[in-house]
Amino acid sequence: MSSVPLRLLSFLSAALLSTALHAQPYPAKPVRLLVPFTPGGSQDVIGRLLAQKVGDAMGQTIVVENKPGAGGLIATQEAARAAPDGYTIFLSTGAQMAIEPALNPKAGYDPLKDFAHVIHLGDAPLVLLAVPSLPAASVNDLVAMSKAKKGSINTASTGNGTYTHLTLELFKAASGADLTHVPYKGAAPAFNDLMGGQVQTMFTTTASAQPYTSTQRLKALAVTSPRRSPMMPDVPTFAESGVPIDVSVWIGIAAPAATPAPVVERLNAEFNKALAAPDVKAKLAALGVDPVGGTTAAFTKYVKDDVDRWAKIIKAANIKIE
Repeated sequence: MSSVPLRLLSFLSAALLSTALHAQPYPAKPVRLLVPFTPGGSQDVIGRLLAQKVGDAMGQTIVVENKPGAGGLIATQEAARAAPDGYTIFLSTGAQMAIEPALNPKAGYDPLKDFAHVIHLGDAPLVLLAVPSLPAASVNDLVAMSKAKKGSINTASTGNGTYTHLTLELFKAASGADLTHVPYKGAAPAFNDLMGGQVQTMFTTTASAQPYTSTQRLKALAVTSPRRSPMMPDVPTFAESGVPIDVSVWIGIAAPAATPAPVVERLNAEFNKALAAPDVKAKLAALGVDPVGGTTAAFTKYVKDDVDRWAKIIKAANIKIE
């Protein structure tokens, strides 16, 4: 008997098995969520909270893998190179998607060409803090003081090219404020010098600022969100103060660019449902994060606009990272 029919039968069997496996509804196995931060931080907490919710809803575990390092580049590069099958997704932020590529021409990925931007999870607005001894009760007071005494007001940041630095540059461009940037290596030393009066102002997230403002150790001049923050309802927005700033540290879910549209749509739907859950809303509020949700198309446009915005600010301020 010829062996050809047997080989043909074996080939057909393998093909049918492969087709059957691919026909299984997504997800048919656990999904990896790459997180570019160390465990325990607010972004990691949000990622784990939503991974649990969405995994339960889809009937598969979403395994959180923390891959910090190089300002998030390690995890972002891995996510960009991952198989576009929906089994590797990425917890993205503006730092990796909008700021890093503008600062680093060797970032190793294109935020718009290499990713499908699945959903905008939430925004953490920033607040401009000042020491109580600074005789400025508002943003307008601060701008006027800085122009009257050029170079006399120092503004801390958590480092060159960080959100806190770039928001300062955006504020200066929008208002004409004359503030001297003083970069630190992280939030702790920046807060130490702010509390000690070596610097007079600083941008930070509302969640980071709240312990200081609630005890009157620092004062809040304005928040960068379009609406007042529930954490600081008495603090005006920059827009209310006449300065057109809308900045948030955003967080989202991305996937490799060629991930099939039905998979992206399923992920978008499940994450939207999770964001609507009362316990998720409560946890996000405690972290100072406003849930967003919405469509993949809307988030993709948001990311593109953010990429364009920070690229312009970085170029205009001639910001370079050594």
